[in-house]
Amino acid sequence: MNNGLYTPLNSRQSGVTLVEVLIVMVIIAILATIAIPSFISMLKRWEANQICNLIINAYRIGKTKSFIHHNNTTVCLADSHLVCHRDAQASLLVFNDKDENRQYNPTRDSLIQNSPLRLNYGKVYLRAGNQRHYIKFSGDTGLPRGHFAHIKYCPDDREVSNMYLVSLNELGQHRVKPYSMVATDCP
Repeated sequence: MNNGLYTPLNSRQSGVTLVEVLIVMVIIAILATIAIPSFISMLKRWEANQICNLIINAYRIGKTKSFIHHNNTTVCLADSHLVCHRDAQASLLVFNDKDENRQYNPTRDSLIQNSPLRLNYGKVYLRAGNQRHYIKFSGDTGLPRGHFAHIKYCPDDREVSNMYLVSLNELGQHRVKPYSMVATDCP
């Protein structure tokens, strides 16, 4: 007696066949080979945009804090020990350089911002005049007098759509320059 609540399964409908499983696995593999490169490309674009925003924010904070507090403020790329270096890759520092040595010293200087870079797909490089490893905003004006510079982002895969530099002029104004505007000369 079949009252609609229980229908016995015949032997052909009791499971999936090996061929059906293989077909599903092939479809998943095809979709993955299409989707994964797009996902990685999206992550690379996200990192490039994120680093650009960190650089612009550091410039703005350095300029503003130096003018408001009348202290020289330094922006630099730093290694994992917070030592400033032109090619450091760990973080972007903004600090009041009270001892004027252009290096962050936790016992003397005031750290304003430490932005970890967390680079997975590229590198950053600070280029300033006279081989400097820092950008200094003067406390009397808030301007980087004589310290105009740029920080460039170079993707590991050399994808030019993600290459740029964020330049800073002597009035403290920043400008994002993509590779299509200025060749970044990435290593």
